[in-house]
Amino acid sequence: MRLVITIIICSIICLCYYGNKETNHIEREREQSVTMAVQTSAKASSSTAVRYTSEHDNIVKTLKIVTQKCKVTDVNGDGLYNCIDAAVLFYQYYPDKSKVCIEINYNPKTGMNHLFNCVFTEGVWRGIEPQAYASNYTDYYMSPIWGSKYDNTYNRDVTKDYKCYAKY
Repeated sequence: MRLVITIIICSIICLCYYGNKETNHIEREREQSVTMAVQTSAKASSSTAVRYTSEHDNIVKTLKIVTQKCKVTDVNGDGLYNCIDAAVLFYQYYPDKSKVCIEINYNPKTGMNHLFNCVFTEGVWRGIEPQAYASNYTDYYMSPIWGSKYDNTYNRDVTKDYKCYAKY
């Protein structure tokens, strides 16, 4: 009888824990699927750093525009040309707004405090570094560029906070 009660109590605790975790961390789950897809894609790729995705052409086209405009466009008027400008410009120029968002990753443990974008491609959201081409990286995904400093569990969607700076 004690075993049955213990199992029931443990089951209730697990359900409460995982139910709460799911409710509060939808964005984390989305980014975890992004990272898994990026890692899987990285293992599958052997010769090129940037993997072809269904949105690859749109990503590349948008990164080229951001590279041209980012160093001269201060989207929020703070006097700086930084990740805020790049992420907003990427969002602004990405052709399909239903497949792009603006994310923030703030992790005090690693010093990460960065705005970037996610693009929905091949059924998952993938983190994109909007300054990748401006910084001459051969890849545009967050994990390969930022390494261990980037922990996707700290990602948070802030599109509604920053899209007001995009000009159409």
